[in-house]
Amino acid sequence: MWVNPKVIIGNTATGTYYYHRPNIVAEIWEQVAKGNHVLLAAPRRVGKTSVMKFMALNSPKEYKSIFENVQSIKSEDEFYKKIYSLLKSCLGKGQRTATWVVDFFKKIKIEEIDATGSIKLGDKTINYLDAVNHILPKLNEERVKIILFIDELPEVLHRLNKAGNKEEAISILKNIRTWRQDDQFKNFCLVLAGSIGIHHVVKAIEGRTTDTNDFNNVNFESLSSDEAYKYIGWATEEATVQYNETLKKHLLSRVGQYIPYFINLMLDEINKLARKRSNPNITNENIDNAFDIIVKESDHFRDWKNRLFDYMSPNDADLQNDVLKYIAHRGFISQQKLYDLSIKYNRANDYMELVSDLEKDGYIIEKGDQYIFLSPFLKAFWKKENPIYNVE
Repeated sequence: MWVNPKVIIGNTATGTYYYHRPNIVAEIWEQVAKGNHVLLAAPRRVGKTSVMKFMALNSPKEYKSIFENVQSIKSEDEFYKKIYSLLKSCLGKGQRTATWVVDFFKKIKIEEIDATGSIKLGDKTINYLDAVNHILPKLNEERVKIILFIDELPEVLHRLNKAGNKEEAISILKNIRTWRQDDQFKNFCLVLAGSIGIHHVVKAIEGRTTDTNDFNNVNFESLSSDEAYKYIGWATEEATVQYNETLKKHLLSRVGQYIPYFINLMLDEINKLARKRSNPNITNENIDNAFDIIVKESDHFRDWKNRLFDYMSPNDADLQNDVLKYIAHRGFISQQKLYDLSIKYNRANDYMELVSDLEKDGYIIEKGDQYIFLSPFLKAFWKKENPIYNVE
């Protein structure tokens, strides 16, 4: 019987597919214990959502936690309704708070709720922001601390802004800032993440980032070399295709940055090729073939390019894309060349902000006084998309 490696490509890794990152989890809980609100600062595809889901399901007993992806939210009121619903779900966990929860909701006459969690909506239209602002101070009195793990809030803010609802996006930012900074809300904590950088989105909306500066950033880094070797061993422990140290080393050399998603792409494709041959024994050549196939099937990476043109202005997206094309063909870009390109696009005064966005979102990394692609996959994809490019 052929046993596949323990990897997942499209969906969030949970359950037996979840690879525990204890250091990151411990740092997040440490910040929460200090009363800080947390922003997971990391490029795309490093596993932020998996960690958040794990933490929400395995929180310390003194916390009531829940995870929610809010990407589908389309209005300010819908956002507050979602927060209200999440708070209510958290309060419904456990019998200790059941009585005061029932009494509290009846008292503020928002809705009726019985001890089993059953809900009966009245005729009154609920102001969900007011409802949230009624609930949060009560957490202090009852000594209940709620942690909301919220994924893709930057996506919501960006969509509102792009749809012409800038004031709604600003209002959300102002209210979550109030929740974070007012002492009466100190038993409420937000842990935020998203596949695009929230600082970039906030700046695009407000022209500055002060409404998010009080978040405590927890850096969600790639695996270390030692962790990457252990990860391959964990993912293939019971798999038919096995890797010795030499094969692991070659696989990781093709991946570049040790992001689990990129390692998973390789392990999955190598396994498919070996299974087609009905031969579990692999070589460095098989690993190289898998890399080429993954790049050719560019659906894995096309979203990275599409996002540039979705989230940036046309001029800024063109500049960033030009930077990436240059790196793909030359291997790196110097500070001087960055400046030269910025003049071409009339961004000489603040072009490094656009470079920083590429770095924060996981496209490039700084190496000395140059920038290179974070992943050989992305480099190969950009070169494939632009096979002819004048790099001079």
